[in-house]
Amino acid sequence: MYNVRKIEENINMGGNFQGLFLYDQELAPRTTFKVGGPVSLLVEPLTVDSFITAVQVIRTLSIPYLVLGGCSNVVAPDEGIEYPILSTLKLSAISLSPDKSSIHCGAGCTWKQVLDFCIEHQLGGLENFSGLPGTLGGAVFMNARCYDMSMSDVLTGVDYACPSVDSTGQWTVTLESYSMNPKDWNYKVSPFQGQMKDCPVLSATLSVKPLNEAETMEMKCRSEHFVADREKKGHFSYPSAGSVFKNNRDYGKPSGKIVDEAGLRGLELGGAQVAPWHGNFIINKGNATAEDIERLVDLVQKIVLEKTGFLLEPEIIFLRNIDSSGENKPTIK
Repeated sequence: MYNVRKIEENINMGGNFQGLFLYDQELAPRTTFKVGGPVSLLVEPLTVDSFITAVQVIRTLSIPYLVLGGCSNVVAPDEGIEYPILSTLKLSAISLSPDKSSIHCGAGCTWKQVLDFCIEHQLGGLENFSGLPGTLGGAVFMNARCYDMSMSDVLTGVDYACPSVDSTGQWTVTLESYSMNPKDWNYKVSPFQGQMKDCPVLSATLSVKPLNEAETMEMKCRSEHFVADREKKGHFSYPSAGSVFKNNRDYGKPSGKIVDEAGLRGLELGGAQVAPWHGNFIINKGNATAEDIERLVDLVQKIVLEKTGFLLEPEIIFLRNIDSSGENKPTIK
């Protein structure tokens, strides 16, 4: 068990920290799956400088930590998390470039905030992400893809916290900028999952295009269409994390179709169920635990592997793995 009061004390001593320290916060209400026990300490910095201070202190204390935003793509463990979580939710400022060719958004921005800003300022190009749950930071990390558009298609740069050890052996954390390089990105893959996995995303710059009034109305209609389409497909009918498995283009079929053809739609385990209407959704029917979800994911993988020889790769993140193997797969067999 980590001394969370000592962590708070050290963060407050580390600079002009602005933010909240929340103790024993239940994770379930904060996740779209609605599962998970308490986190011992949730830190919500109000500024980028405060976020960097918190990372530096936690690194210096040699304590593991997580960075989370909207918690839309994670399975939080039933037993909770003993080490601290840093939340990006308060980093939600949005600004428009002078030439109106891009917007700069904090990692904690929701997509509703981003799209509302675009409508207000008559900007197009991001409406495909309408209705996407979670935050901008999570979408960058996952290289989210919606209606044939990926984050990497509109991303021009990212500001991130870069931890490193200086010549004296002390941890330092600096604010660094990343310029878009398409070679670093792939289908639902970003450099922040790989070579930059220890660098929390703090903000991102997205390309947009100015619209006239008529074009703005058309963009707004498209945005509403995408939200309605998500609702029609059952994205919001039950607590879930959206698509559970990545699509493998080499296999030639979407993962949802593979699960369907294996006869697994509607398969239940505890309170978790493969959605009756979509093979790539797992839903919480109301009383699911994280263990139910993990066991069901594992079971679907095993059955599909036996029937097809193909191993489905989860895209949802199991937080219980972060402090151990780090492998993104169920650990309950």
